[in-house]
Amino acid sequence: MLEKKEIESLVSYLKSAIEKELNRKNYEMVLELISNTALILYNTNIYYTDDELEEYIRKTSDYMMLEKFNARDTTDTVLFFDGFGLNDRGLAQIYLKSLCSEKHVVYVTFEDCVDRIPDIVNIVDSSKSKIASIDRKNGNYISQIEQLNHIVLEEKPKYFFFYSEPDDVVATVIMNAYRGVFKRYQINLTDHAFWLGARCIDYCIEFRDYGAAVSKYYRGIEQNKIVKLPFYPILHEERKFQGYPFKVKDKQKVIFSGGALYKTLGGDNKYYKIVDHLLMNYNDMIFWYAGSGDDRELKKILNKYPGRAYHTSERSDLYQVLKHSVFYLSTYPMCGGLMYQYAAKAGKVPLTLRYDEMTDGFLFNQDSSNIEFDSLECLYSEAHKLLTDEKYRENRATEMQDSVISENAFHDCLVRILEEGISSYNISFRLNDTSAFRYEYLKRQTSTDLDDLIACKKNMRASIKYTPVRFAVGVYRILIKEEVYRLFKLVHK
Repeated sequence: MLEKKEIESLVSYLKSAIEKELNRKNYEMVLELISNTALILYNTNIYYTDDELEEYIRKTSDYMMLEKFNARDTTDTVLFFDGFGLNDRGLAQIYLKSLCSEKHVVYVTFEDCVDRIPDIVNIVDSSKSKIASIDRKNGNYISQIEQLNHIVLEEKPKYFFFYSEPDDVVATVIMNAYRGVFKRYQINLTDHAFWLGARCIDYCIEFRDYGAAVSKYYRGIEQNKIVKLPFYPILHEERKFQGYPFKVKDKQKVIFSGGALYKTLGGDNKYYKIVDHLLMNYNDMIFWYAGSGDDRELKKILNKYPGRAYHTSERSDLYQVLKHSVFYLSTYPMCGGLMYQYAAKAGKVPLTLRYDEMTDGFLFNQDSSNIEFDSLECLYSEAHKLLTDEKYRENRATEMQDSVISENAFHDCLVRILEEGISSYNISFRLNDTSAFRYEYLKRQTSTDLDDLIACKKNMRASIKYTPVRFAVGVYRILIKEEVYRLFKLVHK
């Protein structure tokens, strides 16, 4: 387990390096260091916002002296910057569907992502909007910023939507440069963890009260900049069920769970205690997990229950998978908001062990919907009813389906945010103590994980220069893993 002091010491050291490189006017190195520091803070989540990093981004933006257009020359255009470049995961499709029906939209992502986002391309193309891309092959942030700025100068947008990774140093530099020129909207997908950009936005769009409170009390974003817009899942109802990746006999019941596996680690291992309890007590049950990541605990379940527990990669027919399951078992101690909604729309209960307020606000009337439980005993009782009482399951299915915002309501609210700067949904700004939740991040991280993080290719020059030992150790471990995997494939050919 990592110690908070170790993270704070490393962050402090990297900030001193940023200062040095700023004084040398080596802005590329500055941006790599900021990105590296942000990655460390996102993965450890010791706090939500770092004003010094925000100031470094602002200074870099000012020192670069980018060419800009005047506010009076703006066009009625939305520039939607998507730093994720993912087709199905996340919120890009629902925002683009709405924005493209109202405005001329310029969708910007990275060149290497364009071939992987067919549904997003279709949404943009069918609305006569536009796709632009940024080449990031050389890994040079200055080049990416200049490319994005070229698009901005060409389009002169009135609205800039920021939808990106927590360590983004490309769009954040641009948003700093254009303060007061266009309206800057942050879509806060990662409301539970650290991200860059809190000081260069005009509106922070939250999907629930929890995230809004974190942004107000912990990120220090002014309340009048925070607006709430619940989201809904893109279901792809037209897709056919691709089938179970295992044989299902008559009367066998499939329990589905999924998402990034790190969300199941920690919390006194209660997630795997739940899975073990269900498999042990219901012989007609099959457990199926779809997702990637650290599977050390999941493997124990697979080995203990061969033929009844399965692990696969994520599925493109998620909605249909849920329709063919008895219920969805939420991950713990971290749950997934979109998975809640997919399950609800499929008429399945997202059965959840409540860790803290982090699990709140994904569905309408969630407090009274009997899906979250404070004890294992209460959760087991609900699971028993869902597994053994078909009539009860049918009644719960009906209750679930009206718990997600409609596409029309989402659209109307987004338009109101654009035109009036206010939302149709009120926010309850309740201050929550998130220290226990954030502590879970540290509990599942080790110093070795930190080495691996620093060894990633993204900011290699900064890592080699300022954290060479951690970089070398991380690279060595990565190479060993790759070699072991190569040998494994050879043996099992």
